[in-house]
Amino acid sequence: MKGLQRRLFSVTSTVFCLAATLAVLQEVRHQLGDESTFTGWTLLASTMGLYLLSARKKWIRLKLGPVAGWLQMHMYMGVFASLVFLTHIGWPIRGKFELALAFAFVFVAFTGVVLGVLNRTTPRRLAAIPRDYSVDQIPALQLGVASDAHDVAMQSSVLGEGATLSEYYQRRLLPYFQSQRSLLYILAPTGFRRRALLRELGDLDRYLGERGLQSRANLAAMIKVKDDLDFHHAIQTRLKILFAAHFALTWSLAILIAVHVVLVYRFQGAM
Repeated sequence: MKGLQRRLFSVTSTVFCLAATLAVLQEVRHQLGDESTFTGWTLLASTMGLYLLSARKKWIRLKLGPVAGWLQMHMYMGVFASLVFLTHIGWPIRGKFELALAFAFVFVAFTGVVLGVLNRTTPRRLAAIPRDYSVDQIPALQLGVASDAHDVAMQSSVLGEGATLSEYYQRRLLPYFQSQRSLLYILAPTGFRRRALLRELGDLDRYLGERGLQSRANLAAMIKVKDDLDFHHAIQTRLKILFAAHFALTWSLAILIAVHVVLVYRFQGAM
């Protein structure tokens, strides 16, 4: 209930601030004032407010409310800043510096939205996996599963019950167990390859004897474990990459904004 109340308060506050900003902007236009100055300082204030989340994480020992509440405030303040940005920026955008500033703002806003969505959906997706893994454990576990799968396939071939299984392992499963997933998989992990391998492995049942069927079942279980490890690694790596990009561009954006303010007022002074 607290989460719902906090979300309702955040939405209401964002709508109120946006309505107030638009009302003042309309009055500035009516008075023939400088719209860009008003929206610029509003955008600067809201953007600087976004850095409060980083400060809150550093002051974790202080009783300033839960980090989850600050994160939600950060998200809605980011929405507000993005809308103000659209009213402040001139169209079309002219100048390389203005393009760089606009690109940095859009990139920070985009990665922020994606991180907000992933922070909500990732726990549910990881909860669907039977075991929880830390990123540090995953490489060693992947090597262990690959070694076990190799032993099962080779043992099946030696026993004479799984020559077909051994051939399939060499052709299809060996690359699967001993290779890392692509960047595309990290960005959008799916179970397509897992399902395809399990289906192909199941099609071999009619060629296998009793021991071969047992080896096939063991390999199927290892395919699932390997896929779970890959999925965990992809989800957590994706969050790390996005957060690193968001954090780096956030501070780059702060520098660009500072330079922008100096240039604007220096140009006005020259006039």
